[in-house]
Amino acid sequence: MRAKEKKTVNLKKGMTEKLFSAAQWSWGLPQTLLGAGLYLRHRGDRHFNYNGTRVTVWNRPSGISLGKFIFVPRKKEDVDSFVLSHEYGHALQSLILGPAYLPLIGIPSLLWNRLPYFERKRQNTGKSYYSAVFERTANQLAERRKK
Repeated sequence: MRAKEKKTVNLKKGMTEKLFSAAQWSWGLPQTLLGAGLYLRHRGDRHFNYNGTRVTVWNRPSGISLGKFIFVPRKKEDVDSFVLSHEYGHALQSLILGPAYLPLIGIPSLLWNRLPYFERKRQNTGKSYYSAVFERTANQLAERRKK
């Protein structure tokens, strides 16, 4: 890639990330505010930017996505890239649904992940955690974004 083309690609990426961030701080405000609060509680953890989001690597077994803020578990060597991609898919859901994200995706996802009832149900039926529509759609959105 020539230098001029590379500069154009970087400008487009930067502009896209700024628009993503602006949309999350307006259209996705409820979940972004929750994410900002959680982010402040984890200031000492490792952070980095990823496609317009702010990622925190924390010592928890699962990830969570709240608007502009993503929290992912630490693997032995580094970040779990599958979980990062999946949580980024949830950030895209937030971008699409705005204030409807928490009741339609965030709360059901949290319950699906944390309630022993659903854990037993998944084990008894052999269903994947990602079989729930809100989880499967997050994976699909993240995959589409890569292309």
